[in-house]
Amino acid sequence: MLNVEDGISKVNSYMKELLSVDLDVYRAAMHMVGAGGKRLRPTITILTYGSLGGNTEDIVPAAASVELVHNFTLIHDDIIDKDDFRRGVPTVHRVYGEGLAILAGDLLFAKAFEALASSRPLINDKVKFYMAANALTRALVELSEGQNLDMENVKAFDEARYYELIEKKTSSLFKAAALIGVYAAGAYGLEQAAFEFGKHYGYIFQITDDLLGLVGDSSVTKKPVGSDLREGKRTLPIEVALRMADEGLKRRMLEVYGKPASQELVESVVNDIRRLGVDIEIKKIINAHAAKAREALMAFPDTPERGELLKMVEQTVVRRS
Repeated sequence: MLNVEDGISKVNSYMKELLSVDLDVYRAAMHMVGAGGKRLRPTITILTYGSLGGNTEDIVPAAASVELVHNFTLIHDDIIDKDDFRRGVPTVHRVYGEGLAILAGDLLFAKAFEALASSRPLINDKVKFYMAANALTRALVELSEGQNLDMENVKAFDEARYYELIEKKTSSLFKAAALIGVYAAGAYGLEQAAFEFGKHYGYIFQITDDLLGLVGDSSVTKKPVGSDLREGKRTLPIEVALRMADEGLKRRMLEVYGKPASQELVESVVNDIRRLGVDIEIKKIINAHAAKAREALMAFPDTPERGELLKMVEQTVVRRS
């Protein structure tokens, strides 16, 4: 079985070496990469490839390519959203300035394809490389479209649009991560299964994230109580809370939604939302997507690596941060 921790350690080392150039743009890029993160995307690439008989050493650059793209999007998202902190450290544009931060994101974008082209299973197989590069390119297109959707000033909640946003901004790279592992192994018959797994895993991850953004424990999430309410985000958990709330709670929710409000008022509103049982309703939706992610994984060989992918689904369903 592939050693996932060893694989991610190698991914981290590879990215550090790739960005070890004595220029500020490389230091700015490494500032984001070195700040940590869950490394879920390269883990998926490593495990999907491993479930099909591959080994860690061969797939490290390809796994790193997906993480480099992820970090590129985070740098640019932070500039757009004017965020000051990410992963517990100041954002790249806050440390290095906006201009250099944009360049650092562009560098990570370019280095992602350099890494992909350096991956042993893809070097001497034009079809494999084309398929993997196409998957990564498609993810980048979807990420750009998703960011555009996220920036639009939408007045009313639209559930179809909400899922479209998740698929483009979150699922896109999870799909690419799984597809790259499949293509590197030459297992083209598993393309649809990898796509479906990545799509539904993205739904699980983002809807759980949105639930935590509404009723999560701030001591665990490291975000203010009711952070998504404060920021005026349109998420499924907030919409479900509004549907379930009586007129009094609904009015109080709208008093804090995207508006300056006291800590005391926000905490009071969030506590009342918790008592509604919104988390129970949202968990039903999350569990439905988890079932679809597990179903997709059943198409993969019954290996320890597939077991690790199934474990990732369960851990994401119950995560608290």
